[in-house]
Amino acid sequence: MITLAELNRLDRAGFVAALDGLYEHSPWVADAAFAAAPFASKLALLDALNAAMLAAPEARQLDLIRAHPELAGKAAIAGALTAASTREQAGAGLSQCSPDEYASLHRLNAEYRARFGFPFILAVKGHTRASIIASLAARLANDRATEQARALHEIGRIAGFRLADRVSEPFGDEILAMCARLATLSEQADGLTCTYLTPVHQATAALLRDWMLEAGLDAQIDAIGNVVGRWRRAEPDARTLITGSHYDTVINGGHFDGRLGIVLPIVVARRLRQAGVPLPFDLEIVGFCEEEGVRFKSTFLGSGAIAGRFDPAVLARIDGAGMTMRDALNAAGHDPAAIAGIARDPASLLGFVEVHIEQGPVLLDEGHAVGVVTAINGSLRYRASITGLAGHAGTVPMHLRRDAAAAAAEIVLMVEQRCGAVPGLVGTVGLLEVPGGAVNVIPGRCELSIDLRAPDDAVRDAAAADVLRAIDTIASRRGVTATVVPIVRADATPCAPALQDALDSSIRRVTGITASRRLPSGAGHDCMMMANLTPSAMLFVRCGNGGISHHPDETLSAGDADIAAQVFADFLTHLEPT
Repeated sequence: MITLAELNRLDRAGFVAALDGLYEHSPWVADAAFAAAPFASKLALLDALNAAMLAAPEARQLDLIRAHPELAGKAAIAGALTAASTREQAGAGLSQCSPDEYASLHRLNAEYRARFGFPFILAVKGHTRASIIASLAARLANDRATEQARALHEIGRIAGFRLADRVSEPFGDEILAMCARLATLSEQADGLTCTYLTPVHQATAALLRDWMLEAGLDAQIDAIGNVVGRWRRAEPDARTLITGSHYDTVINGGHFDGRLGIVLPIVVARRLRQAGVPLPFDLEIVGFCEEEGVRFKSTFLGSGAIAGRFDPAVLARIDGAGMTMRDALNAAGHDPAAIAGIARDPASLLGFVEVHIEQGPVLLDEGHAVGVVTAINGSLRYRASITGLAGHAGTVPMHLRRDAAAAAAEIVLMVEQRCGAVPGLVGTVGLLEVPGGAVNVIPGRCELSIDLRAPDDAVRDAAAADVLRAIDTIASRRGVTATVVPIVRADATPCAPALQDALDSSIRRVTGITASRRLPSGAGHDCMMMANLTPSAMLFVRCGNGGISHHPDETLSAGDADIAAQVFADFLTHLEPT
């Protein structure tokens, strides 16, 4: 293993030697990429290598393709593969082929080479013998240009898998580079939008799966679109710790919301695996497919399915283009009927821990890189309609007015005053409008929303009762009518005390502070759904720009990502399965 910084300091000969074997018997790829040094990240290095490969003359590209051995071919049987190819083919089970499987591969390889003039190339990580044979048979139907391009693509993936075990970089730098790479996959040209089961969403899932495979995890995309990577390190009856977050985004969202909680555990798991550090439990990293609810207005699809709370009725929901969720799943190659089968057995689980940016300013204002979440706030939402009497702005005296907007303004200030008096309680009037209003008309109607949140349901409910009573009082005094309709109730989710304490201990060991900052989460997270299944907790990471989130200006420093990764690694290695 060489660090990226060390690699950047090498001369051309040393650089080529350090990357020998990434591209089968083809040191010219590294030699051609050397001109792009120094490299800002390992991903930038891989980009430069693959760009050099794709810029080469066709004859040289064909030489590279032909330098690869056939899968389970004569060279494999004779033990004449490179060490990397030997490991990769053995990892896919090709060294244990049955006679029938060997016969099928030998026949299909021969047909493929006769048709295209080069061997079948496939990055076999994550494949089985059956899926390799099926891929080989399917790709025989392609034309030569398609297969030549596909071969180069697969060679680039193989190089990425090999590079992961060859070059290292600091935790924080790698995490930020990976989040930036994910952000290049977007439904909009000038920002980040990734909604459920779109082509961009599926490409994001495929990239996350590749990174899980690079980390040495068993990785797959399940029936609803979750990307699941599993590190089996313990005994067959060992319980599993799940970690992860969501990879879908809001419209024009930030780089780190959700995605940090997938990428960071992948990087940590790879480092622990490479260091030979054992875990006394199985680790499962999940990229939850959908949490935001943008496309089908249904939140927590991924975590809800794993928690056994998927509602089949949502399959009939329709997106803006008139497509049902069921049709979208089928078009993406998923089986809606199989979703129920991905629910986990609570008895098999040790717990769930989600790493997430705070999406707020508390850690930033107080100077903490990380914090432990105590609870995810419960929320109550209402829609209020205030009806007064419209009138001419110049002719109705002030004391005779029944102004709906003035009543609403008093309600807004009342909500602010009531919620501002209790630590942890927050109240927001996010929607406020005068339908059909005009500059010279006293508002006869006003519509507003009220959102109340607290980490304790009793505190929130007491505030709600006070707010509703105050609305009646204000309405009566001002001669207006107030109609308040509840629209959402979500109970608070307390985090598991034992997991909170374990995270606190890791923070203290890594940072040297005497106690971690503990704070509630005002936003909803997949952790809320997972807490219905198993003890759950969250590690918050400081974000910059005043804590802004769900916005292109969402930021995270490499230093804070590094500290969070160290804390999570320490947490994994010290957590005792009880």
